[in-house]
Amino acid sequence: MTADQLSILDTATIEKLQESPLKVNLMELGFLPGKKITLKHIAPANGPMAFRLDETLLALRKEEAAVIQVKLIQ
Repeated sequence: MTADQLSILDTATIEKLQESPLKVNLMELGFLPGKKITLKHIAPANGPMAFRLDETLLALRKEEAAVIQVKLIQ
């Protein structure tokens, strides 16, 4: 599953980042394997998604979130 498939308030652990030109940028922002993320908000009209990563709220476009492979925490 990828981060763009999460529902609001779902928490997941990042497993890996898929190969993409965005991979390095996402890693620099802190999206690293083993980190936990929570989807907090989704903007209307297929807008950005806001993820809580540590103590930071970061917004990603849906296509950027699709690069992040995650495992849902039940």
